[in-house]
Parts: sequence; C-alpha cells; structure tokens
Amino acid sequence: APMINMLNELIPVLDAQFDSVETTEARKMLANTLNRFYHVLFLYHDVKTKDTDAAWQNLAKSYDHKMSALPPWNAGFESQKIAATKQIFHRGFWPAGVGSNTEVPIFIIGFVRSGSTLLERVLDSHPQVVGTGENSVFNGQLDQIRNKIVETSMLGDAQALADVINSLADGVVYEMRQRWKMVATGEDRAAGRQEPLRYVDKMLTNYYNVGFVHMLFPNAVILHVAREPMDTLFSAFKHEFPSGTLDYTSHFPSLAELYHGYRDLMEHWDRELPGRVTHVRYED
Repeated sequence: APMINMLNELIPVLDAQFDSVETTEARKMLANTLNRFYHVLFLYHDVKTKDTDAAWQNLAKSYDHKMSALPPWNAGFESQKIAATKQIFHRGFWPAGVGSNTEVPIFIIGFVRSGSTLLERVLDSHPQVVGTGENSVFNGQLDQIRNKIVETSMLGDAQALADVINSLADGVVYEMRQRWKMVATGEDRAAGRQEPLRYVDKMLTNYYNVGFVHMLFPNAVILHVAREPMDTLFSAFKHEFPSGTLDYTSHFPSLAELYHGYRDLMEHWDRELPGRVTHVRYED
C-alpha cells in the first residue's frame, strides 16, 4: 500500500530527528507523531497482514514514544485511592430509609473495553429505555453531590440529610429528562414515542462511586459489565483512547494497577452491599 511505503520511509527520518532534538517541546511533538505513525503500522499488520510479530513490534515502539511524552505514572496512587474509598464506604455507612425511591436511572459501570457500549445499545433497543451515551449526568453533578452531602452531614440533622439527598437525586433525573427532550428527534415524536421510563447512565469509572449512587438511588439498577480479564486488558492496551487518564492503559504496570484496583473495589461493593450490583458477563 502506498501509504504504508510512505510511513516506512518517513518513520526512520523522524526517529533520527527525535534522537537529535534537545528541546522538550520538539521531542514531545515528534513523540506524539511517531506514536500515531507506529500505531497505524500496528493496525496494518494486526488487521491486514496478520503478521503478529510485526504488529507487536510496531505497537511497542508506538507506546515507547507515547510514554516518553507523558509524566511518569504515579505508582501506588491508584491503590491508595481505592483503599480510601473502601475505608469510607462500608456496612453501616448508608443511613436507613435515605435516598430517592425512583428507579429511573440504570447505571452501567466496569472497566474500559468490556462491552459496555453493546450493553447500552441492547437496553436502548427497548422502547421505554433510552441510552444517554458517554455523557453521564450523574458524573457531571458528582462534585456538587459530594460537597452537598459532606456539608449537610456535618450539621448532624438526619432529616436535613434525607431531604438534600432526595433533592440531589431529583436533580439528576430532571437533567436526564431535559436532555432527552432536547435531543429527541422529530422522528421520535412523529412515531409517538413516549418519554422513556428509564435512562441509561453509562460511565464506567462510576465503579469508584457506587457508594454515592446507592446513597441517592437505592432502588436503581447498577449493571457491572465484566469481560474475560486477558481480553479486557489486551483490548485496553492496544486501543488508542483520546488523551487523558486512559493514556496509562498503554503501559502494562499502570494498566495492571488500574485493573487490580477496579477488581478490588468491585469485590468490596459485593461484600458491603451484597446483591446491590448486577454482574453482566460480556461473553453471555
């Protein structure tokens, strides 16, 4: 393929430049370019030629460049975060009778590349359920939710806390409905599609926040989508996510720490809130 030939000629030139440039900014720019170019070669061999050795070599080079442009992974930080969450949320933490009675939201949580989009599409195919995509309403309001709960808890007034939690839950459901009204197409209306009864809130990293979800919505369904670990990990490793926290899935030590933390926390929720989370196997 002409494009592949062009990349094979261009990459050694850029690699030589990368070794000789001295400014951090120029190295970063070249590293990002080489990351993308090597990743294209990885995909070409992975999908087209099926040459796994060539695919792996290009993927490894792609990620060497990618990681060289990032701050080093803060090893141990994820484990501390998980430990702190487990210390706060345990049996006896959730006051009895507190939280909204609504069953409107359906939460999908899990690790990246586990099949959550497929699960959301399956649910969305039901006429009374709508998927809201990657933009979690609950997560968008989480800072406000957390601050308000902490602030009210300090007053020591159980009724005030119950009222605030109900009001916060109502706020989440209200925004879900408003969002649907804004994006509901003319086709939906022409077809007489009723306002949905359930809204899917898919934010995988809400596995950190099951404690808050349960506090606001004790009756809402929480679906944890789980895929065979090696399939999940390799799929996360080779996938190029938009830059951000998920950059560190391109490096096995950090990917392993993230995954261990996730599994550890999911086991914690099963222990402290037995039966609260419904586990869905991607393979099923």
